[in-house]
Amino acid sequence: MHPVLAQSLPLIAGAAYAASALWSKRATMEGGGLWRIIFLTNWGQALLLLPLAFLGNGSALGGEAVLKVAITSLIFFIGQVVVFAGLRFGDVSVLTPVMGTKVLVVALMAVGFMHETLPPRWWLAAAIATLAAALLGGGAVGDRRRVWAGVAGGLGGALAFAGVDICFQLWGGTVGVWRFTSLVMLGMGGWSLLLLPFLEGPWWRLPVPARSAFIPSLAMALTQTTLMAYCVVVLNGAAWANLLYSSRGVWSVVFVWALGSWFGNRESEIGPGVMTQRLLGSGLLLGAIAIVLY
Repeated sequence: MHPVLAQSLPLIAGAAYAASALWSKRATMEGGGLWRIIFLTNWGQALLLLPLAFLGNGSALGGEAVLKVAITSLIFFIGQVVVFAGLRFGDVSVLTPVMGTKVLVVALMAVGFMHETLPPRWWLAAAIATLAAALLGGGAVGDRRRVWAGVAGGLGGALAFAGVDICFQLWGGTVGVWRFTSLVMLGMGGWSLLLLPFLEGPWWRLPVPARSAFIPSLAMALTQTTLMAYCVVVLNGAAWANLLYSSRGVWSVVFVWALGSWFGNRESEIGPGVMTQRLLGSGLLLGAIAIVLY
């Protein structure tokens, strides 16, 4: 594949994630409810990615492999709940850029597991990331609750998804990456059964406005998942793909600013000054990630 085309894939995945986040937020607010949208999203991805489970050597899964899938899917599930809660009660233009810190957390975990010292560029990246966080936290006094809900959701999601990446690195190869991905998604569907008592209504009776937002949200989520899996597994681009994928933070601010009304999102009403501040913050965070990776 031509390098330019290959490098465009994670950029498209980042845009798809930002669009999915905006659609998900709208679906939860249009009568879908937080828990019901999480439940439907998990089972939608699990069923649509189920064919991947048949890729690989086809050998039976042992108890150890099942345990690995269960642990990974549980961490993934917890992270997703935190992120969806952040989307529901916070600002997408804050949460999505903050989730970019996942790359920093993954690197930090890897260094910790190998008992290595942090290189000097890490301290520079940390300083830039701190400044970026301050810019992303900008907003009117009345918006502080939404801002901090977005920050908490982004950081919690980054920590959980970093753990998922480590699990994939440690265990994905023993089961087969495609097969492992499918089984983890199926496991998330299983963990989602715990949400049944809390669903805001029957899962099969989603209100029409919520359904209209949920369907494109699920489509965008599947798009970013498959594109990133292709980049990491087939193109062996874990480092550069994740860096370019972190552009989702910039995409989220741009989408909220330029297309917010189309998504039913009103975050841009806080004013162009704050949105410019958040765009600069997400760009700085992307720069901090680049320093760590390169």
